[in-house]
Amino acid sequence: MNPTLCLLFGATLISLASLAPRSAQATEHHFGFSYESSVLNPDTAEIEPWTTVRAGRADYYSATDARLAFAYGIAKNLQGALYWNFTSIAEDVLVPGATQKTRLNTSDLDSFSLDLKYKLSDPVADAFGSALYVAGTLGPLLASVEGRLIFDKQVGSLLLAANLLGTGVERLELRSNTEVALGALASAGYFVTPTFLPGLEVRSENGVSKHLDRSVLYAGASVSVLTEGWWATLALEPQITAFKGASSGHHFDLTKNERLQGRLLFGFHI
Repeated sequence: MNPTLCLLFGATLISLASLAPRSAQATEHHFGFSYESSVLNPDTAEIEPWTTVRAGRADYYSATDARLAFAYGIAKNLQGALYWNFTSIAEDVLVPGATQKTRLNTSDLDSFSLDLKYKLSDPVADAFGSALYVAGTLGPLLASVEGRLIFDKQVGSLLLAANLLGTGVERLELRSNTEVALGALASAGYFVTPTFLPGLEVRSENGVSKHLDRSVLYAGASVSVLTEGWWATLALEPQITAFKGASSGHHFDLTKNERLQGRLLFGFHI
């Protein structure tokens, strides 16, 4: 399915589902890119399909990243999850010896991921919620590790979240190379009803080698719906500016980053 149609379908589904009743759960992703401190209760599980769409570079580029997660409550305040990661990319590339660029399409089950999240404090009962998060990914062509410090707070109908994160990626190609990224996220949402939360997200992404190589800012809207047996979240974030690493003739980084990123998340309690 075309990525734009996927997002439109998701938006329609979320709008309809906002009328459905629900019972309280503690594991929903209320934002598309920011994580929260909540974890599954021990011996409970959830299936989470993720779809991330990335589009718009200097040359034609469209990518869809699909993840299927099985999350499980391991112990009190500790949750783990296993992900299967799929990627589909269409891009214009210059093949050696050719005079014009060719559109290349690739699709792969490219990696598996395992993550752990440990909840340190609760966003309602304590001064603020907090958690430690670590994830590892391994595939034929890459290995990566990600760490996050997660903070959140709910005050009445207002929900706030902030993340600090670092990622290291090793590209296992003919000549392996390491990429390091640092980032920060801040999000705010408001429970219009107990089942419907629109929000805003701001996200900074920074590529680092010996020095700061690139720095971009994304910002956009999200909407979350919570129902009896499942939840759904849709987020759309355009690139606002590139503080460093802007492509020639642009205010954006359109070499390593995209003009628009979107994410659709579902969670099914099992």
